[in-house]
Amino acid sequence: MPKKNESKPTERIVARSSMVSQILPRLRQDVVEGKWKPGERLIEPVLCEQFGVSRTPMRDALRVLESEGLVELIPHVGAVVTKPEAADISGTFDILAVLEATAAEKATRERSPIFLAKLKKLVAKMDAAVNAGDAAAYIKVNDEFHRRIVIESGNPALIDIHEHLMWHVHRVRHATYRSLPFTNETGRHHDELLALMEQGDAPGVFAAMRAHMLDVGRNVMSASGWQQGVEPSAEVA
Repeated sequence: MPKKNESKPTERIVARSSMVSQILPRLRQDVVEGKWKPGERLIEPVLCEQFGVSRTPMRDALRVLESEGLVELIPHVGAVVTKPEAADISGTFDILAVLEATAAEKATRERSPIFLAKLKKLVAKMDAAVNAGDAAAYIKVNDEFHRRIVIESGNPALIDIHEHLMWHVHRVRHATYRSLPFTNETGRHHDELLALMEQGDAPGVFAAMRAHMLDVGRNVMSASGWQQGVEPSAEVA
């Protein structure tokens, strides 16, 4: 029998899981925002000291990042930040285009007044950011616009896959958004998407969202230097 002050195995597992859930978002954010460059090794003892955790939850968190494709765990070396590949990012946008088009179509068929009112406010905020020339603010609101559409789908599998894919988009875009076009035409697709939703044009929304996401993908690829000879449009996200 366990001694009086001895923790049970189940309790230790829960405690470790809690620590992983606390440090994982910060680790992921640091990779996505470029604190660590591709090819850079993440030194476990340094990270453990920084986060105030033991090596076991840190390793568990790094395994999650490996499953997401953000780091690679190399024997006798440790965790190394991966390098985004052109084919991976291009493929990611192909999938995102279908996922978001599907979510937008379903949301349009439902046409929740509360949902549409929230989208309308977000579009207004995006327009204000464009007028102010604030690309960072625009991208933040834009991400919320797309996220709300995905969540409105009510499809847990779609939501989960979308979230994981978006980390790779955030990562590449964070490094290149200053090179993306940002003009008065930026955001026009969102006005069109909102209008189609308000009209209840589900097939039209599907086609428009898919075209929009593919356009964004081309812009990101061009800004990254992976797609030559393509003139980017005003859509940055």
